[in-house]
Amino acid sequence: MENKLTFCKTILETKISRFDTIVCLDVLEHLSDPAFYLDTFHKIMGPNSIGLFNWYFYKGENNEYPFHVDDEQIIEQFFKTLQSKFVEVFHPILITTRSYKKN
Repeated sequence: MENKLTFCKTILETKISRFDTIVCLDVLEHLSDPAFYLDTFHKIMGPNSIGLFNWYFYKGENNEYPFHVDDEQIIEQFFKTLQSKFVEVFHPILITTRSYKKN
């Protein structure tokens, strides 16, 4: 447990070179460059690691979620990065979170 990080800001500062699991839930849609963090996750994941990610790039019908990113170019780059670096794997329990392994 001493190697557990809890804040995404510290992920770039760690001396740990590989992680078995990365959990990033309801965060990516708040970042100005979510594709950058996918790249970062990819770099620090081992060959058999798993990443649990979810996101909602949507501000809502009446701007209920004003802090969510909805810029088309940012979202397009996010999905290009996701599809080029990760493969979605089926998880029978985590139905609202997608599970990925390195491509």
